[in-house]
Amino acid sequence: MIRIAKKEEANQIAPLIMQAIDEIALMLTGTNTYEQAYPIIESYVASECNRLGYKNCIVKEKEGKIAGVIVGYFIKDLPILDAEMLEIITANSRNSKVVVEKEAEDNDYYIDTVSVHSDYQGAGIGTELLKGVIDYAIKIGANRITLNVDQAKPAVRRLYERNGFEFERERLIMEHSYDYLVYKKKNSVKKDYKTAEV
Repeated sequence: MIRIAKKEEANQIAPLIMQAIDEIALMLTGTNTYEQAYPIIESYVASECNRLGYKNCIVKEKEGKIAGVIVGYFIKDLPILDAEMLEIITANSRNSKVVVEKEAEDNDYYIDTVSVHSDYQGAGIGTELLKGVIDYAIKIGANRITLNVDQAKPAVRRLYERNGFEFERERLIMEHSYDYLVYKKKNSVKKDYKTAEV
């Protein structure tokens, strides 16, 4: 089942996010080791108001476990979503001038992270999650859905392109080149999102 995550699933979702973002976890926590970063990332997922918070996580549940997660949100909401994170980064890094780089345009619904548990890779879960988050984002009013894909991962870019994303431009984030891909709303979605399932 593809659905919005639950707070109590933070301990299953955090390792998937860590797997996907790798060293970015250190930057998002102001820490120097993965061991230091992990509990903070888990607290972000359990948070009511955080870019990585469970309310922004769409998950694939399989056999009673979280098999994959996709994190997405409107960029315009980041001043609120990042407040807690910026306080933690500032406290841990002792840097009062912390800035998290802008990864997309203000009106975009941005797909931040996609991760599938190693036990379930190659089973189409990434594609299911992608379709689920596209449907969800359109339902909540997104006209443009964007993501960045590492230029060193052409197979990942092809997955996104097969699902309707198109290259718009190159984007430099943390001194690393990414392809900025855009999905433009084509048709209205007629699903009922009153339940937790997407």
